[in-house]
Amino acid sequence: MANFRYFAVVNGETVRLPSNRIDHRGKALGGTLGYDEPTKTWIKVDRSIEFKSNPSLHKCDDRCTHARGHKCECSCGGANHGKHG
Repeated sequence: MANFRYFAVVNGETVRLPSNRIDHRGKALGGTLGYDEPTKTWIKVDRSIEFKSNPSLHKCDDRCTHARGHKCECSCGGANHGKHG
C-alpha cells in the first residue's frame, strides 16, 4: 500500500504537510489545502506524491528533482520530487 505525501514551500523551504490535515474541497477553487502546524494556517499544496510502501530509498538526485511523475521512492521521501521539473 502506498502513502500520499503533500508538500508546500513556506518561506523558501519545502515543508511536508501532515496527511491527516489535507482539504481537497478547495481543489475547485484553485487547489488542495494543507494545514501548516508551525504557522497555524491553511496553505496551498504545491505538490503531492505517492511514496511507495517499500521504497528503495536511493540517494536523491536529478532523477528526483526533475521528475514529472507522481511516484517517489528516494531518500528525500518526496520533498525534492519534481522540485525543478
